[in-house]
Amino acid sequence: MPLTPKEFSMLCLFLKSPDQVYSRDHLLSTIWGFKTDTEDRTIDSHIRNIREKLRHAGFPVDQHLKTVWGIGYKWSSVD
Repeated sequence: MPLTPKEFSMLCLFLKSPDQVYSRDHLLSTIWGFKTDTEDRTIDSHIRNIREKLRHAGFPVDQHLKTVWGIGYKWSSVD
């Protein structure tokens, strides 16, 4: 499944620490670096792309990649 380097880095971060909630700011600083002019809504676009690619591959992503409203995102190990 083709992922961009940023998508791959985000997915790796989620999979390394399942059930850990990551804020948009944390994802930006971790994946893009501290000195970035990238908007935090860029994270939403990358999450959307990851979800679409995993769905297309037949993976039940909605059971795992969760939005934590008002905080950020997490990879849920169980539904």
